[in-house]
Amino acid sequence: MTAAEEEGALDPSTHFAFEHRIFKVNGAHFMLSGQDRTAALRVKVGDLEASVPLESLCTEFGIDEDSQDGKLLVTVRKGLNYVKDIRPGDTIPRELLDGSASWSIEEKHLERAKNRLMAQIAKWVSGEDVFMPGEADIQAEMAKPETKERIQKGIADIAEKLGLGADRKQEVIDLVDRVARELAYIEALRDRFTHAGAIQNKLLQVAALHRGDRQFVSEVQRVRTLMEPPIRDFSFIFDQVDAQTGEILTVLKSYDKQINFIREMRDELHKKIMIWDEVIETWEIDLSSRSKGIREAVQSTYRFVAYNFPQAQDWM
Repeated sequence: MTAAEEEGALDPSTHFAFEHRIFKVNGAHFMLSGQDRTAALRVKVGDLEASVPLESLCTEFGIDEDSQDGKLLVTVRKGLNYVKDIRPGDTIPRELLDGSASWSIEEKHLERAKNRLMAQIAKWVSGEDVFMPGEADIQAEMAKPETKERIQKGIADIAEKLGLGADRKQEVIDLVDRVARELAYIEALRDRFTHAGAIQNKLLQVAALHRGDRQFVSEVQRVRTLMEPPIRDFSFIFDQVDAQTGEILTVLKSYDKQINFIREMRDELHKKIMIWDEVIETWEIDLSSRSKGIREAVQSTYRFVAYNFPQAQDWM
């Protein structure tokens, strides 16, 4: 079967199975463009890349909004909240199909999420404060010799509180496992966020390295200042998730509501962090001595923050 035939055989309920020939142009893909992050189709025209906003695509190419292609374009606009680009024939992001994440995590993130919940159970059953946002606090709790016994008692008590009966502990464990699988994505995003937040510390290193160059140090400080609002925004969302999921019994009592909340926050964080991927990579540089690369990184980071977070600027 040829590539065209394979694409034609795709199910439009699960794939971007476009029919119009514009979507079959080599290199055609959808991305967010411009300061307002408008969804657009990008295609190669000779050596150049043309960009057509989705708002005008149907009009310019005679695509009926109620046709299969027209409906898929609506899905494209939603899908770009979850992936950086979409190509004809791609699978529709799972966030739109069943609510699960379309990207993968590492085993360490699942382990950390489960340990967080188990540590909460151990603290809850002993009547202690269960809020433990830091990984060090979680590890300290899990290392205590009495924690394992507390967890077993806590699971039995939770089974009673949920009206299951103490002999149905496995159902509670299964619930906790499902919550942990959802929270594991938050843990993965928390790790990714540390790379964005670390840029501010790297800028401090740069300022110290260029002490005496007042003009450049002033530019570095300007970038740090402009970064503060979006970084605070990340921290606020993580704090929301930690606070909302910090009481294990409440989480399990309102399981469906909590899962929906976690997924909503997961998608919001993922959407925000995707924007930072390029600038995070920019700072994978040597900061031990002055270099042209450092100055370029500072300049590109300023452009990045000013472009993507215009509400945070501009007082240059």
